[in-house]
Amino acid sequence: MPFMETQPVRWTLEYWNQQLYVGWVGARMVALEKGLSRIELDVGVHHRGGAGTPAVNGAMLAYLHDIVQGAAVGSLVHADRAIATLNLNISYLSLAAVGHVLRGEGRVIRYGSAVAFAESEFRSESGEVCCKATGTFRILRARPEPCLGN
Repeated sequence: MPFMETQPVRWTLEYWNQQLYVGWVGARMVALEKGLSRIELDVGVHHRGGAGTPAVNGAMLAYLHDIVQGAAVGSLVHADRAIATLNLNISYLSLAAVGHVLRGEGRVIRYGSAVAFAESEFRSESGEVCCKATGTFRILRARPEPCLGN
């Protein structure tokens, strides 16, 4: 991975935990290292899908994969860069149930000057893998943050 120790990193653990889209789903980033991130979610009834089972909605899991992979990639991105998801491919392997804690880990598997590739998996409290994903991220020049209020 072409990453120099002296480069200032834009996104920290605190940054991710302050993001509204992380808090909105009820997740919390619990670890962030170079190229690796970990996230947890206390699964509630509002995370359920519509099939009448205690299973977490697949869209919620996709959302979490995007966040945890983005955080892993973001841990390597220089402060003057931004990232955008280009592709996310998910395999749902077993039931992720309400009332449990889901733990996810994202890892960068290849990092270049314009594109990064990552993978992630989520496990149930018993350690069973619920779902896995791979993602592709574009690395771009950062734009100024938009003004959302007065």
